[in-house]
Amino acid sequence: MKYKWEWRETVGLFGFLLVLATLYFGLIYTGPAKFFTAPNAQKLFYFHVPSGLITYLAFLMVVGGSAFYLYNQSDYADRLSKSSAELGIVFGFMSLASGTFWMKAEWGGDIFSRFLTDMRLATTLAMWILYIAYFVYRRQPETFEVKKNAAVLGLSGMVMVPLSYLSSRFLRSHHPVIVGTEDQGTLDPSLRMGLYTGLFAFLLIYIFLFSMRMKIEEMERTMLNARMEKI
Repeated sequence: MKYKWEWRETVGLFGFLLVLATLYFGLIYTGPAKFFTAPNAQKLFYFHVPSGLITYLAFLMVVGGSAFYLYNQSDYADRLSKSSAELGIVFGFMSLASGTFWMKAEWGGDIFSRFLTDMRLATTLAMWILYIAYFVYRRQPETFEVKKNAAVLGLSGMVMVPLSYLSSRFLRSHHPVIVGTEDQGTLDPSLRMGLYTGLFAFLLIYIFLFSMRMKIEEMERTMLNARMEKI
């Protein structure tokens, strides 16, 4: 049987190539950023910021899907929420892990106390743990009650996502604010190039993985329904 190349494979391939381009810009082209305390650790910037923004996007998709499911019990909206939550957890781990290593190198001090006292770190970790709970809850048989309760839990991201994103602007935090401020315009052009390339790369990879996860989820539910009809 001949394999059919689909649009999602093209998206994934371009995303992978852009990740390689981001590695080139971050590790070779730009060199160490001298104005950071830890110039080598700063190279995590090109992956930390894009993975963090894609995490927000993924969890906002969960919020939207959950709201739509509670409105009309759409199976598509439920699959969307479940698939995007899983990807948000993955990208969230990448953001938290890279941020932790960069934070330790740049600021020093005790990591545990930083997570307790810096509101950007604390709220982001809380948001990530919330969707870990969502993921674990959905591991049980998917009855109507389970889907409805999961949608209510997923909808709580309506508070957690903006709280995490805006915490460095309005709450106590040492986390720098780059996107959406005047500081963004002060970035060196080479840093901006690497940042935007990384963001576009992660967005394409998210679209690819989301499409694949939705397809797998649809196949699993089709097989489950066929099994139930035979009983």
